[in-house]
Amino acid sequence: MAHPSLPPARLRAVAPACRRGRWAPLLLALILAQGCSTPPPPPDLPDLVLRGGRVVDPESGLDGVRNVAIDRGRIVAISEQEIPGRRELDVTGLVVAPGFVDLHSHAQTPLGQQFQLLDGVTTALELESGSYPVADLGDYPPIDIARQPLINFGASVGHAWLRGQILEGPNAPTGIDDLYARVIRGESAASLDGPAFTQSLSPEQLPMLRTGLHRGLDEGGIGIGFLLDYMSEVVTDAEMRVVFEVAAERQAPIIVHIRRGIAGDPTGLIEVIDWAKKTGAPVHICHVQANAMSAIDEFMILIRQARADGVQISTESFPYNAGSTSISAAVFGRNWQEIFDITYEDVEWPATGERFNEEMWNRYRKEHPEGSVVHHYNKEAWTRVATLAPDVAIASDGLPIISPEFGVPPWGIGTFSKILRRYVREEKSLALVDALNKMSLLPATILEGWAPAFRRKGRVRVGADADLTIFSLAEVSDQATFADPLQASTGIEYVLVGGRVVVSEGEIVSDLYPGERVLAPLKVKEH
Repeated sequence: MAHPSLPPARLRAVAPACRRGRWAPLLLALILAQGCSTPPPPPDLPDLVLRGGRVVDPESGLDGVRNVAIDRGRIVAISEQEIPGRRELDVTGLVVAPGFVDLHSHAQTPLGQQFQLLDGVTTALELESGSYPVADLGDYPPIDIARQPLINFGASVGHAWLRGQILEGPNAPTGIDDLYARVIRGESAASLDGPAFTQSLSPEQLPMLRTGLHRGLDEGGIGIGFLLDYMSEVVTDAEMRVVFEVAAERQAPIIVHIRRGIAGDPTGLIEVIDWAKKTGAPVHICHVQANAMSAIDEFMILIRQARADGVQISTESFPYNAGSTSISAAVFGRNWQEIFDITYEDVEWPATGERFNEEMWNRYRKEHPEGSVVHHYNKEAWTRVATLAPDVAIASDGLPIISPEFGVPPWGIGTFSKILRRYVREEKSLALVDALNKMSLLPATILEGWAPAFRRKGRVRVGADADLTIFSLAEVSDQATFADPLQASTGIEYVLVGGRVVVSEGEIVSDLYPGERVLAPLKVKEH
């Protein structure tokens, strides 16, 4: 998927003689003409000008043909007038949009980043599960991304992984990426049935949890990741109080997979809302459509009422009618057929596409605890309620992609292109600006109160990070399917991360790794 260089027909250098400081007054005039008080660019030409694209900015509502100047990783001018630049990229006929921000991606591997990049994602965050320590995310050979990140990445403070280290000691896994790296190295199985998910914390261990959560936030964790449903039977009210009190004290969001009841039961959502009301903690509900199922309208009423009552609450969804998780997940040790309203035949082994029967299910649970399954339990009528809702962000819930032979569901590969293809272009049930808001600005605003770096993401405006996704609305399409998931999206022509062109004419540029680890402000202090 490498592309050696940007084609001269699309991207050309301006003659060195034109790189004089005399261009600075012109750029300053362009900026001031937009009513922007951003300081002028340096007395030189901007690094790159995107020429003639349809610029769509969900924050301002801008939707028109503009030229966009980029310098030192930021947008420095947007104008209908010509802007000189050191390099110029002709994007006529393409949409210039904010890079997509994925709040919920477990695909923190080199292959995972490649597929997400080709789906237009410029920032992918591991927030539901998180990591502990936070800085360990992506730093586990042979699947590490920390040394050569294609896109921006980051993690919440992983409550589950902190919990495991309290119960097991410092050698316990630090995150989902660590689990899979251990599998590849032949050290252990990537199962979610260890002490972190099956044992309660003692009263003596709760202060350790409190201290560890504070430490993770001090070290830059983007909120607190809370896999509550995966340890549903062992998390006590006392432990819930610790998690919510720390989040409230720091005003850090809790990114929570709520406890599941019988299909459509809102009890888990009501529980989280009640804790948020009691403590003042901000909360973000993961994959609302996957939890709500037929009760999605009721779930949305509860979330919106909580917001009206003063709760800081947000949510997300992905546009597929199935879920995926570890076959060893705690939910499959409960009355899962009643919870999901499905049978064995509705569960798929993605590595082969096989559907289960009872004998196969029991055998795989025992012999392959590291494996993931896809359970087909949702309906499009339910999924589209969240997909079309203006206050629900789009997030992929993509799973780790270890190798080309590793079976995964398609949503970590095609979620964002599917939104553009199906709901914007084909159905016209979402306006383009509304879809881009759900995929870029809304996720950024959910996080920016805690992590101010996101105030510069999800926008196409002067001063914003030059994380941009440039696509053909007529051609953009997801290609990944359940039967053949490892197919990159098409129609995403260019992607910029930090002002660097990482995708050119639909291909990843070789040997370019401009991604950065995203942290909340570091605030080290005693607790």
